[in-house]
Amino acid sequence: MAEALRRAAIIPAAGLGTRLNKGPKAFLTLGNRTLIEWVAHSLAPIVDSIVIAVPEGFEHQATILLPDCTIITGGNSRHGTIANLFNAIDAKTVLIQDAARPFASRELHEAVFLAAEAHGAAGAFIDPVVPVGRINGGDVSRFWRRDEVGIFQAPQAYSHAVLAKAMQAPDGNTFQSTAQLVISRCQSLAAVPGEAENIKITTQLDWDIAEKVIAPKLGHKYQ
Repeated sequence: MAEALRRAAIIPAAGLGTRLNKGPKAFLTLGNRTLIEWVAHSLAPIVDSIVIAVPEGFEHQATILLPDCTIITGGNSRHGTIANLFNAIDAKTVLIQDAARPFASRELHEAVFLAAEAHGAAGAFIDPVVPVGRINGGDVSRFWRRDEVGIFQAPQAYSHAVLAKAMQAPDGNTFQSTAQLVISRCQSLAAVPGEAENIKITTQLDWDIAEKVIAPKLGHKYQ
């Protein structure tokens, strides 16, 4: 049996972009690259393998864009897509990065990998800047100081064993983030400081910020 790779990156890119209403986000172009190209080019120098899940019917287009990556078909949900991706790789440490977060730096990806290799699980979290209130029935009666909380970002990375255990959970579809699923299985994540530019492109406002502000600022890194 072949020895497992040291590092693999999996990119869930199977969404149809219904909220943005521009088609599958992974194939939208910012600057001179599609979103999946931004992510893959950032990751390629620090991983042994990249596997990308795309919507059914877009496999050939993705292969043309990224011939050095493995392209598979996504599932019927985000969790199903992550499961398909996980089943397609064999690596000691697995990093998950969304195609909708094209601006995470190579340095951030590397930092999350290193933290996961040391801790078993890690993720990028960004400072909320202000206190965070817990809303219950429209009222806020409890708060956390900004140094007590962090806003979930991506990438996240896990040892193969940690992610395998999480993926066996029967309630995986109830979690918005794989990190939540892993935490629910009593595995904490090492918190790595995230990046302000590492936005998730979901709405038209996100797209405008990405296209007019962040891509021109960071595009020179991907020439």
